[in-house]
Amino acid sequence: MMSQLTAPVLLAIGVLAGIAIWVCSPWLTGTIEPWDAETPIWMLSWLPIAVVGGLVGHIRGVCLPLGYALGQMLITIQSVFGGEFGALGWLFIGGYAAVAIFVTLSLIGITTLLKKIRRAHSTPAS
Repeated sequence: MMSQLTAPVLLAIGVLAGIAIWVCSPWLTGTIEPWDAETPIWMLSWLPIAVVGGLVGHIRGVCLPLGYALGQMLITIQSVFGGEFGALGWLFIGGYAAVAIFVTLSLIGITTLLKKIRRAHSTPAS
């Protein structure tokens, strides 16, 4: 089913998840900003996004971590232009997005390779 999701749908899911981590932060972490929490919830939140994006099995899976970054950037836009550390926050989001995209692409490559190996072994030899 995940492989049938279109790029815009994956992007929208990522954006909503990126917004949700910030909106739900006070409830989840007790802090307004998720990266200020004592637990590494914000850092670890990138891992399932990257893994699920990679399990899509197609390049469009990258839209999930891209959307996650975009959602966070949208919700923090006020602090970028009004806070003293806002631009630094976007750099952190961009850095984590780059790592998540690398993980996503790696998993896409692995799943693609495994599919090819499975097809090669299931095809009867002529």
